[in-house]
Amino acid sequence: MGFARARFRVVGARGSVGGVALVDTGSPMTVVDRGVAEALGLRPTGRTVKLATLSGVEVLCSEAVAELFEVEGEALAYERAAVCELPGSVREKLSAMGADPSLIIGVITLEAAGFAVNPVTGKLERVGWLALQAAHAGGFQRPQPPPLGH
Repeated sequence: MGFARARFRVVGARGSVGGVALVDTGSPMTVVDRGVAEALGLRPTGRTVKLATLSGVEVLCSEAVAELFEVEGEALAYERAAVCELPGSVREKLSAMGADPSLIIGVITLEAAGFAVNPVTGKLERVGWLALQAAHAGGFQRPQPPPLGH
């Protein structure tokens, strides 16, 4: 698990917000504070997702879709995010880390934008689509199922 920071911009039906957010490689989904999501007009999907904090507390979130989500200038259309009330202690830690206190970028968004966190430097690196590149080079092959009857 690692952390980095990245420039971001989120666009909803009623507005947009941008800044610098924490990237958390231990969080699968991007998390947006409920008040910000509502103000921006992110569209709820009706799905509920369960996230766990580092302290082991489970938090129920609703899933919503941003019309546009940018990470370091890479635009993602209709990106999903977990929307929940971020506790005051989390918001304070995010601020202390020099990050926006209302948003955490997760791995799904990070990888969709073509980035990864370098574990040595703690900085973002553009990696593109590694599996796709390997497939074109002949280095990736889909696993074959075992023959029937075995």
